[in-house]
Amino acid sequence: MRPIRKSYFVNPRLQLPLILGANVLALISALMIATLYFYMQSQLQQYGSTLDLPAGHPVSEFLAQRQADFARICVLIGIIQVALFNVTAVLLSHRIAGPLYRLQRHLEDVGAGKEPADVKFRNGDFYQHLAEACNKVMARLRESPMKP
Repeated sequence: MRPIRKSYFVNPRLQLPLILGANVLALISALMIATLYFYMQSQLQQYGSTLDLPAGHPVSEFLAQRQADFARICVLIGIIQVALFNVTAVLLSHRIAGPLYRLQRHLEDVGAGKEPADVKFRNGDFYQHLAEACNKVMARLRESPMKP
């Protein structure tokens, strides 16, 4: 069983700009959806006024219902989109910041005199090549006649 993660923000200086960027993209996309909504609404209103239908006519009610349906769909899509952008940004930023944080802590420990052990990253973390390079250095330090 995997241990419960204590914090998804191990390096806020790196992670928060990434999350902010994802929110900006979500906002731009939501504004594009809102623009589409207002365009469709104006087109439906223009179509309804062209028909010159009396109030309460079934076609007028149908057009009004379609406008309301489209508005609800746009709001729902915007909410889901912002949530998905944020979850994805947090998870991806953790896959970037987590290994760098782990490597930093590992190097600080070795620099403080601890045994030069191998560093391990989680499966799916970025920068696996850094762990491999660090492990080569740690192996060389373990073999060295002059231990730190």
